[in-house]
Amino acid sequence: MMKKFRIKEPCGQLWDEMQDSADGKFCNSCRKKVWDFDQLPATEIDEILKTNDSVCIKKSLLKPALSGVFLALTLTSAISVHAQTNAKSSTENVYQKNITISGKLVSQYKMKLISGEISLVTLEKLYQAKADENGNFTLSFPEKALAEYNIIRIDYTVGGSNNEEFTDYKSSILKTNELLGKQNFEIEGKYVTIGAVVISDLQPPDYYFFDGKRIGKRKFEKIKKEHPEYKYLAFYDEVTVQKLAKRSYIDNLYLLYSQ
Repeated sequence: MMKKFRIKEPCGQLWDEMQDSADGKFCNSCRKKVWDFDQLPATEIDEILKTNDSVCIKKSLLKPALSGVFLALTLTSAISVHAQTNAKSSTENVYQKNITISGKLVSQYKMKLISGEISLVTLEKLYQAKADENGNFTLSFPEKALAEYNIIRIDYTVGGSNNEEFTDYKSSILKTNELLGKQNFEIEGKYVTIGAVVISDLQPPDYYFFDGKRIGKRKFEKIKKEHPEYKYLAFYDEVTVQKLAKRSYIDNLYLLYSQ
């Protein structure tokens, strides 16, 4: 069985700028070889981890999609300002910028979009918008919900041949300028992570959050069972989980929202 490993602190060096080497590349910054684990079989990876005390690797995570749906994103109204009343005073107003994004879900392979929903995911709150029958949506959220890395999740159902229906989801990691400025990008995404490997015989823990508060698995499952109307999301992609939870030693992430 292959040893469990993770990249504790991803490196900022660019893979494409490194010098080619056998089974990987050479990093001039740290003067070390970087193994390309995307191109090696599990048996060879296991041998490398067993015979080397310190290993730097490149690892890609790709979630295959059932269809070629992609998001065509067009900004129609970037920022609007709303006045909100401060709880301490009924006369004192606090102005908070709200951001509205309008776009369209389109099937790359001309498959019929039966239903679609796009969400900006944070630990504390889920900002959602449903697409209409033509795939059009309008998503609004407060400016304070934006982070260095923003998690956009798209849940969709498409119709294939022979009246078959396929349901899937895709999570994308976007910086703020990408979220507000990029107009077209595919749901299918590939994340490349480079860094030193930490080998452990222990499985990293799963994290459970309810409305932004971390709770135990038993309490999480109890609330989920008692309130089937609550929104439940699960994330298994390593990069998405670490960016959203802001933790490196974590396996899966489970979120529950009361609203």
